[in-house]
Amino acid sequence: MAIDVPFWAWLVYLDVKFWFLALPVAIVLMLTGWHGAHWPRGLRWGAFAAAALLAVPFPAVAVLVMIDEIRSAANLAALQRTLDHDETVAGLPLSAGSRIYFRDRAHSSVFSIDLPRATNIRGMYVVGTLTWNDFSHGWGGTLAEDQRLDGWPCRAGLVEFESEGKVTSCEFAAVHELLGFALPPGTNVTRGNADKSWAFRLPSDAGLAIPALATTAPAGVTLSVARDGRLERINSGHGQTILVRGVPLNSMNFYLRGDQVVASLAEPFMVAGEMRPAETGIRIDLSTSAISLASKNWWLSE
Repeated sequence: MAIDVPFWAWLVYLDVKFWFLALPVAIVLMLTGWHGAHWPRGLRWGAFAAAALLAVPFPAVAVLVMIDEIRSAANLAALQRTLDHDETVAGLPLSAGSRIYFRDRAHSSVFSIDLPRATNIRGMYVVGTLTWNDFSHGWGGTLAEDQRLDGWPCRAGLVEFESEGKVTSCEFAAVHELLGFALPPGTNVTRGNADKSWAFRLPSDAGLAIPALATTAPAGVTLSVARDGRLERINSGHGQTILVRGVPLNSMNFYLRGDQVVASLAEPFMVAGEMRPAETGIRIDLSTSAISLASKNWWLSE
């Protein structure tokens, strides 16, 4: 729907937009009228009027901006609350001075919390800002120091946790065995649940031994692991090479289905009696080491 804007509004807009022209002209007109005592009165007042027309929009716009800023500040204040005493909010025990940001004026949903200092929340010391994640249904924050949480050696830095304090993601500060994998320091671990696999993102300077494949996953890849410790998938935006049964495979999309590995070649390799180019999808039977071509569009069907 077209908006009918009055002509004078466009003039005000152009006047303010090109202030670097309008203001000097207004000043020149004002000085001209002031010093033009020998001019006819109508011409002098015309110069004053033109100067006023050019200058008036600026204080008017300034007033409107001030009113808008006051309204914005009032709206923002209505979505904030600073605790004057220790209190539990959204399931989190918070100390006095914590500033809470809500999504609505009714304060029914918390968006984030600014902590006044390092705060002990259910056994973990966090600093800075806590932010609610609607996707993971948990909190994201910053650990103030290296801590052992839920048996994990978590490194100071980013951490995710549930309201009751259960850690769902952090970076390991030391070697730690989890689901049968000896994860190196710097590994970012995201806890799995009934609908989601565990995720192990390896550091950029350390690989990981994978006994089921009799090989080592390259540094920087992410492993998706089932709750029973079965490797399900390897993924990497950098497409590092991983050797399985002597076959160079691309870790960009690497699937493990039972005793079958399905992935694409990282470089040309002999498959079914013929040299196949890189990116050819292949299947490796881990029990027999047999290599065959994968089905068409294997990355969608596997």
